[in-house]
Amino acid sequence: MILVALLLTIPLLAACGDDDKDKTPTKTTPVATTPTKTTPAGTTPAQKVKISLGLLTDKTGPAASALNPVDQALRDVIRYFGEQNFIPTAEFKLEEYDTAYDPAKVKPGYEFLKEKGAKAMCGGVPMVASLTKPWVDEDKILYFALTASPDMYTPPGYTFSVNIASEAFIYTLMKWIPENDPNFPKGRPAKIGLIGMEDPYVQNLLDGVKQYCDAHPTQWQYVKGFIVPWTQVTFPGEVEALKGCDYVVPPSTGFFLAQFIKEMRAAGSKATFLGTDAQAAYLGMMVDMAGWDQINGMILALPYTWWNISDADMVKKAKYCLETYHTADEQKELLWSGGSYRGGFTQWYGVMTIIKETIEKVGAQNFNSEALHDTAITFSEEFDGNVWNYSATDRQTWNSLRFYRADAAQKDLVSAGGLIPVVFAP
Repeated sequence: MILVALLLTIPLLAACGDDDKDKTPTKTTPVATTPTKTTPAGTTPAQKVKISLGLLTDKTGPAASALNPVDQALRDVIRYFGEQNFIPTAEFKLEEYDTAYDPAKVKPGYEFLKEKGAKAMCGGVPMVASLTKPWVDEDKILYFALTASPDMYTPPGYTFSVNIASEAFIYTLMKWIPENDPNFPKGRPAKIGLIGMEDPYVQNLLDGVKQYCDAHPTQWQYVKGFIVPWTQVTFPGEVEALKGCDYVVPPSTGFFLAQFIKEMRAAGSKATFLGTDAQAAYLGMMVDMAGWDQINGMILALPYTWWNISDADMVKKAKYCLETYHTADEQKELLWSGGSYRGGFTQWYGVMTIIKETIEKVGAQNFNSEALHDTAITFSEEFDGNVWNYSATDRQTWNSLRFYRADAAQKDLVSAGGLIPVVFAP
């Protein structure tokens, strides 16, 4: 009988020891966890309150390549908060709806999430946040928007941005560049132009460039700004008008971004490209379609720390979630997305932190959008040293930006300046 038992055990041991077939990436140790609460002997744990959150996104439209990783970051942050028992009295379910970047699908999507009982909603499509503002204000359902523009929060209501307005990004860039970019022209204003697709984010960027040029004519000369339809896929006229610029803000969405850069370089342009976290969300596509050599020197203003700042708390947490929740192939895909997953992770982490604080104040049973609103307007937190806060009148978050430069030699974004206060007016 002993011999039989040993013979039965050997195959099990062999199966457990087959390391060559284990393709799961090595997991890192969880970071910044809170102590797990234990249940006293002889008692049963309290049942968690189930809370639904809503996501209005683009899974199949022109912004899908950037927003799919952003949405995955949201799922991972929700999972991380549950795994670490940060909100022990609640269990979260994310309800999702694909708008396909189609305005006609926004209202049905909003109603769908309401029917699913979403206590709060979020999303990354600028158009969605603009369209839903009157609805969320009337229904008192708090909406967290990945981008920011005045129409989303004027007057202040139930739409809260987890970002700052695109004008603020470009104001801060245009203030920083003359003193910090060695390529800034000497003895004359720098020529700058812009192009983007039909979108509120792009319109605000264009307005910001013009306003800053008007306010600082000795430093900047506005050449031209183009807002082109989504059906346009090549840019010969726009390239001809902008190829002589010193700085150019390229499209902020997908294929159009890389295609425009290729056409500009083919036309002989030596312009330094400028970008925000919107362009950073397509870094992988830019590299694949245009190459590091063609984006070399591009300056990006980001509110979050980049992957190569290994000692940053948010980087550690994002890497942990990548390594723990995803296969090696999935990790490569999410890293390829550039700033989509990385930026989305910090921003959604901030949202879940506000939800956590709200539940700690009112209890999971009493959690709703109004309670979340009351917590949000007094919320202040630091993420990797950058202050994120709201107020009764302010619906934008970040107080500072970091600057990175695309480096073809290192095939990475390298730090060019850290935590510069945001410029909110030209």
